[in-house]
Formats: sequence, structure tokens, C-alpha cells
Amino acid sequence: MSDRPKLGLYINGANLFYAGKRNGFMIDYKKLHAWVSKESDIVVAKYFIGQPSWEPAKSLNKTFNKYLEKIGYTIVTKPLKKLKTKDGIVKNKCNFDVEMHDEIIHDLDKLDMVYLVSGDSDFMRTKERTLSKKKKIKFLAYKKWYSWEIRMSWHILLDDIREHIQRD
Repeated sequence: MSDRPKLGLYINGANLFYAGKRNGFMIDYKKLHAWVSKESDIVVAKYFIGQPSWEPAKSLNKTFNKYLEKIGYTIVTKPLKKLKTKDGIVKNKCNFDVEMHDEIIHDLDKLDMVYLVSGDSDFMRTKERTLSKKKKIKFLAYKKWYSWEIRMSWHILLDDIREHIQRD
């Protein structure tokens, strides 16, 4: 049995995708998985992603999900919602905060540490619950796209490890 910490890796797919586009580099999830596993044993790796119901997005999403499963992630999906803004622009929305929180809390008994990849402040309750169970939690987020609450928490900036995790 390994003495390395048992880790759960939880990725907020939409949050990371849009932050990456705005930040100028995208994450290679295979490289991220490898980087995280250098100092820990990944027991759980979950990627949360909205599932479109229209083509070609549906097929592209399905292909991406199969790739993620092949490299070690469990995929958690739910349908994307189409919302119309006041300006009449249709936007896709899929919020996974509750599901991610529930999955992390459910998995805590088999983990020593949680890596939560999101810049979203909605996970402060998750942080509190994780710490109350005597487990560690670390956030991973883009430098320009993370909340002040996460800035005050134990975190890793994706920008600082860019050379190890950037998609080619």
C-alpha cells in the first residue's frame, strides 16, 4: 500500500473551459491528471460537464467524454439549458455546484485530500465540510479568473503550472 496521499480530483468543466478561453491557454486533462498524480494516488477523478441535446455539439461532447473516460476520469453530466438574455441572445447554462459538493462529500471517507478545479466561490461550504472531516482541500484556478474567497484559501494557480498542463 502506498504512503502517498489518496486524492480526489474534481473538475468544473464549464468553469475551466470558459476561464481557459479568456485566459489564453487550455488545459490538457491527461497532463493535469499526470501532474497531480506525481505526489499522490488519484482515487477519484471526476469531470462535470453539461450535455448538449443538439448536433453537432452532442456528438463532439460524446467524443470528448469518451476520451476523458479513457484517461481515467468519471464523467458526470446533465442537460444544458438554453437561456435567453434580455438582449435576445441565447446562452447555454449548466450549473454543477450542488452535484460537485455532494460528490466530494460522498467520496471523502476514501480520500486524504481534494483538488477542486474551479475558480467559483460557491465551493466555500465544500471547503468547510472537507476541513471539518480533517481532510485537506486545495483549489486550482486561473490567475485572472478566481474568486477572492479562493485567493484566501489553499490554492494552486494553473498559470504557475502551465508548462506541465497546457494543451498543445
